[in-house]
Amino acid sequence: MKKLILCLAGAMMAFSLAACTPTEVTETTPQGGGTSQEGGTSQGEKRNPEGITPEMVAESNAAIQREADEAAPIYEMAFIYVPNSDASGLVRVQVDLEGVTEQTLVDCLIEKGVLEEETMVNSFELQGGEKVGPGMDIEDAESGERIGILDLSKIAESGTAGETVMLNSIANTFIENYELDKLKLLINGENYESGHIVHGDEDYLEFTNDYEESK
Repeated sequence: MKKLILCLAGAMMAFSLAACTPTEVTETTPQGGGTSQEGGTSQGEKRNPEGITPEMVAESNAAIQREADEAAPIYEMAFIYVPNSDASGLVRVQVDLEGVTEQTLVDCLIEKGVLEEETMVNSFELQGGEKVGPGMDIEDAESGERIGILDLSKIAESGTAGETVMLNSIANTFIENYELDKLKLLINGENYESGHIVHGDEDYLEFTNDYEESK
């Protein structure tokens, strides 16, 4: 009987010790989390397997911007003269063109109604003094008047007042944009001639100050 009591007491003591012993908890790493190895990537940190640096990104963006700038058109400012509402004078209009050439100026005059549709420039020549450009001494420029010779494919017929203001529009437009002293106008290689005005070999168009600025 004494042995039975001692066995029961030992069993109860062992059960008590087992109940008081803490249970070991094994920690697990969440999916997508950082690794415990040195050099691993922590959660939320972007991988950069190709070693791209901020400097490389900035240079790439700059190259893209340079290509966009080079592809963008470059505009030049020009001035077009058109008749005013009652054909008593001229109006000076500023325009921006991708390139100032004799044909683009004529196209502007067509758009403004000064010249007829499909008027083409057969030729345009400069004679006489040169413009003084960067790095050029004024003594290096040719002496004499700077003259432009403009040969058009056609020109519109109009009354005397309308014809005069039309010729002044052409003259002022070319004289200002090409910095001329005067302009010789030809139609298909011949001196300008109409039912009202006949030009000889020594007749030129000159700049007229009878104009107002476009508002």
